[in-house]
This record gives sequence, structure tokens and C-alpha cells, in this order.
Amino acid sequence: MLSVEYPDDVPRTVIISNNGAEYTRAFHTGNTVGDALQPPYVNPNPESLELPQTGEFQTWQTLFHLHDRYPGIQRPRGTEHPRDLTPSQGFWVTVAHFRPEDAPLSRGAAVARIRLYEAPAAPAYYAPVTLPPTGLPKRHLFVREEMSDGVINQDPGPFLGVTNRVDWYEYKARLLKFLGMNTFSNDLLEFGHNQGWDSGPYGGNTWVYQSRYPSLWADTLTMLGRYDLEVLPYYEYSGSRGGNSLGYQRRAKPLTRTDDAYTHISWTEDARADLTDPDTLTDFKKMLDLTVIQHTAKKKFVGVWLRPRSSALPIGFADATLARFASEANGGVTITRPQLQADSALLQRYYEWWLIKRRAFIDSVTDYLRSQGVGSDAVTLYTSDATEAGRSHPSTGGAMVAENPAPWLSLGRSVMALDQALSENRQLNALLSPLSTWGGWEWQHADPWSDPQHYTSDSKGALTYTFNHAYTVGRPDALNAFRSGAGLAMVRHFALNEDTMTEGATPLLGYFVTDVEHAGPYSKLGEARAVANGDPRFLGSLSSASFNQSFPEYARAFNQAFLSLPALPGQLVPNAASNPAVVVRAINAASQGTWLAVVNTGVRQVDDVVITLPVAGTVRDAVTGATVPTVNGGLTLSMYPAQLRSFRITP
Repeated sequence: MLSVEYPDDVPRTVIISNNGAEYTRAFHTGNTVGDALQPPYVNPNPESLELPQTGEFQTWQTLFHLHDRYPGIQRPRGTEHPRDLTPSQGFWVTVAHFRPEDAPLSRGAAVARIRLYEAPAAPAYYAPVTLPPTGLPKRHLFVREEMSDGVINQDPGPFLGVTNRVDWYEYKARLLKFLGMNTFSNDLLEFGHNQGWDSGPYGGNTWVYQSRYPSLWADTLTMLGRYDLEVLPYYEYSGSRGGNSLGYQRRAKPLTRTDDAYTHISWTEDARADLTDPDTLTDFKKMLDLTVIQHTAKKKFVGVWLRPRSSALPIGFADATLARFASEANGGVTITRPQLQADSALLQRYYEWWLIKRRAFIDSVTDYLRSQGVGSDAVTLYTSDATEAGRSHPSTGGAMVAENPAPWLSLGRSVMALDQALSENRQLNALLSPLSTWGGWEWQHADPWSDPQHYTSDSKGALTYTFNHAYTVGRPDALNAFRSGAGLAMVRHFALNEDTMTEGATPLLGYFVTDVEHAGPYSKLGEARAVANGDPRFLGSLSSASFNQSFPEYARAFNQAFLSLPALPGQLVPNAASNPAVVVRAINAASQGTWLAVVNTGVRQVDDVVITLPVAGTVRDAVTGATVPTVNGGLTLSMYPAQLRSFRITP
């Protein structure tokens, strides 16, 4: 356990890099925005909240497994720097902060003590998790990592960080258990490329180019047999990529361009698939055969998670696609691309047809999983937001959101007040709107918008709702718009902050990416408000690199409470709490009892809050099972900011 004490006195953004396990986490306090304001690649959708500070020393801490080999201060991307340190030599911990222009309100990094503790042997440090009784549906907590696998994606020698590659995934399984999470997710396709599974049975390199380690996924699943974690594999599908593959045929075509490119990002344009083409479903089913179906005896699969990146599964306008539209939705009347460009009503009908075809593709994936023994409750999650930091609203551009705009306006920033962002439903509108485009490119087609209205009764698939900031989780109607028949699925998009730790052109820490979290209990503020306002069944994260949680005591408590609640629709109980910051949801499980989710949505401690019970009965803490005393049909709680508590009431 790495422990860093810091003064919680003034607004700060603090970056801590642990090269012994090659992860970096950052946290911020007060009214700082956290993410770098001017990163080179993406808009981080910055937000500034007025978070209280304690004026005392606080502790940042993370559990980790020391690697076999690791670099010095500069972390490699590929083979720029060798991993030439070993445990006997110690490891580098770097404390850093962004450039002033990237963190103008931060007073800089400050620490008092850095300590290292040896953790007890697993499983002593696992968080006990109480799931709902058998027969009731479960919730799921999961994470996908982006720029992380360079640690093991090397040949044996000075650049390989963990000698046994499966150990690296076992470390992640143990971390999930420590944090009280229940679902293991991992890339099987990254930007369409094979990430460690054997494509041989369907042609190997002629269909999908083999990974350097084709047994890695199967070996990882064998290892996961020792852990009570369910599995949700992740695919950035763009059609198969091989010597004679579907993806490289690029059957989806732009509407207006003649160069066969949707965007200016050339390396995402080399492969794509048309999901209205029956061959695409056939192609993806083969991947499911080799990565899921043949492994169902090893692990329980939740389903699959699809997230096509830009131009991977775009809206296509090839002749064959236009012919399918004509046959299925235009009375057999053929159309042309010039007609679509000239007739906005026709184009809107085409969009609607394509979106319904996307839902049919998602449902067909689930049907196939269920028919092949994955389980009758298997589901397909689909993230139509291809961005790292989450979509920006097309009309607000780079405007930041601030609870108190004054200090940012004085710096000349373009600012939208938090109240305005919520009143205008900025996040929902961003997710439902086509991307803005420029220069003749077709970003609006390369990364299609979300259409949750088509999934409200769909028990097979769910579009994921993007969240990360207070304005993204503050409106119940926005979250409820994404509730499908399978439940609400929400995914936190962390900004990568890629290549922001530079001085001039010099990368001070080598290759750099990091997530940034609020400090202390506020690290779970987004998730807590998500439960209060949306009651999700699936809660995931898209982490910038190797995942961890900076304030695990709050993560563990939230996760334990969240997973103890059955994944049944919860109803808000009006005026159930004596403090308006506390929200109560009731989940009726018939003869099994009633569960309560109690959330402090505020940013301050609340004491002696009386919760009026919606039904009579014996009340138990749903996590510990301990009986909770009640007086006159109510229970009294004290709750820290962003705390979630769960209770079960039985007759």
C-alpha cells in the first residue's frame, strides 16, 4: 500500500506516479478542475465545483502489486526506456502537477509524508461483498483500461514488466476484489486489433491477424476461475482485420466524400464495417465463438461490451446499403447519395432506419450469446460515444462548467454556470446530437449519436450513458432517458490527459496519461448522484491507463452498498429524509423484502438524518446483515459527503 499524506488547505491538483506498478493517479481539491485545461488532443469538458476543504492533512493511498521489472522516472511507450529496476533496488514515486496554464487555480502539489506498507496476503484484504439473494438480478461494477498493456506486450528481456503475463491480470483481479467490484472487463479488440485471443479456428491471419500471445485470453480466463468475478469482454470492433478480412473492405462509405475517409485521422480509417450488412453480424459472431462461447464452462459472462471508435461502425452510404434501405424502408424505391444530400427529410428517414438497424444488430448479438449457452440474462452494452473524455456539446464548444464562474471569468475563460448546464440539459443533448464537423469531413457519420428512445423496452441491449462531472449526473430525466429494458448502463469517461506532462517538447515522465479524481469522499460524488438520480444497473469506467482508486476506503464502501442492492427498478420515496440533500430509493422485491438506497448527494457531512421507512419490518444493513434499530418507523443516520448506504427491510 502506497500512502501519501497531503495538506487539504488550498485548491490543488496533485499527480502521483508509482513506477513500481506503472500506474499514475491524480486528484484535485477545492475549485480546481482536475484535468489539464489545454491538453493536446481532446477537450476534457472541464468542470469546477466549490468543494469544501478540511484544513487538515489527508491521506491518498493505493493498493498495488510490485512488478518484476520497472523503469526509472521516465515511463516507456514501447521500448524507449528499459525496465531495468527490480524490487531489490526500490522504485520511483513521482509527485507532480500540471503546467500553470493547465491548472490555473491550483496552488501546486504538496505532500507531507510518503509511506510504503506491506499488505497482508490475499484474500485478507478483499472487501466482503453481499449480493442479493439467489433469483434476484445483480448489479455490475467494471472498468476498462486504455493505455496500459505495454507492461506485458513485450518479448522476454529488459522491456517486459511482468514475467508471467497472466500474473498482471491476476493483480487486476485482486485489485477488483480489494475494491469490492464484481466484474472483470478487458480489451479483446483495441481499435479493431486482436488483443490476445486465438483467431486460428477461423483462418488465423487471413481473417484476424494473430496476437503475439494468442493464448493470453484463454489463460486469463483459466486464472479467473479462482475468483468469483463475472466477465464482460470489451470490443472496439471495426470488422475483422486480416489478410482477407471484412474490415479492410471498408463496406461502409461516406455520404459526400470521394476519398473514402470519414475523418482526418488516417489510422482509424483503414478498417470499418457496415452493421446493416448481414456479413458483419456473421463476422462478429465468429469472434464471439472464440472469445466467449467456447469459454462458458470456465466463467460466467455478463454479456459483451461494444464500443466502436470513430469510423469503425459508421453510418454508411454504399450502394449496397442504399439498396437495403430502399427495400426495407422506402417501398422499394431506389435512392442515390445526391438525393440524400439534397433532401433533408429523406436523410432523416435514412438515419432513423440506420439507428433501428443498429439496435437490431445489438439484439442479434445478445440472441446469439443466449442461444449458445451464455445465459438467459446475457446482455450487450453498446457505447456509442467514441471519445475519451466524453462528448462535448456541439453548440458550447470548449466552454467549461463552473459552480462559481467568477474566478474563471477573471481569467478570460469561456464559462457556463453549473445551474445553466443543468437547466439546459447539456449532457443529454450532447449525447443525442450529431457531432459537429468541419472541413468537409463526416464526423457526424463516423461517430453516430445515441438513440436511447429505441431501447426503452429492449431487454437485450443498452446504450451506455456517459458521465464524469456533476452536470452529467444532476438530472434524473437525462439518466432515465437511457434506461433500457435491461436497465440503465452508465460509463464514466476519464480524460486521458495524454502527453500533458511536458516542458516544451520534453516528456518529463516519459509517456504520460492519467485519470484525475476528486479528493476524499468526493471521489465517489458522480457515482453517488448517479444512484440518486438514475439508479443504474451497470456502472463502468473507461480508465486512461492501469486502473486504481486513490481513496479506496470510499470506493469500497460505495461498491459494497451498490452491489448489495438487487438490480430491480427503484422508486424515489419523496420526503423520506429529514435533510433535502439525502435521497431515498425503495426497491420492492416482493416476498424477498424491500431494499433502500440512501444517498447523501451533498458535499457536506449530515448528522442525525431521520429516514422514514416506506414499509414496516425488520431493518438490516444490506452489506453487513446487522440489524439496524428504528424508532417510530424511522432510522437515524449520519452520512459523509457522497455516501451511499443500503438497507433491507423484511416483514
